Amino acid sequence: MKRLLVILLMCIPIVCNAQTKESKYYIYSIVSFEGDFTKEDFKVYFDDGMEVKRLRNEKGTKMRFSTPAGALMYFISQGWEMYLNGSTSEGSSFQGTGSSTTSSYWILRKPCTKEDFEKAVEEATKSDLTKKEMTDVAK
Repeated sequence: MKRLLVILLMCIPIVCNAQTKESKYYIYSIVSFEGDFTKEDFKVYFDDGMEVKRLRNEKGTKMRFSTPAGALMYFISQGWEMYLNGSTSEGSSFQGTGSSTTSSYWILRKPCTKEDFEKAVEEATKSDLTKKEMTDVAK
């Protein structure tokens, strides 16, 4: 009897993991910055998948933030979560003298339904394919 109980207890994790997990869908946005992180009043650009534009509040006024942390807290308060952060660098040199610039960005995501995700993909995709053709290509 004890052996049977031990075997059943060992099988519980296997059975629990075998349950189907619901797929999660996310809307992604890329946030980039203009200005110096060490100085106040830098500009935030928001890529919503359709266009890159200056971030505006609900009244349509362009938003500025005093620090990067302030910008991040704003996005978190709007339901976004940090997915990835990174930077890109570019530069040039001529006869031993050069310059470079670095731009930082955040990739944010927000949970959504499958329907909202599919709608965002459709709106963000520039293609002559119909929705059915895009679904067939994805398979």
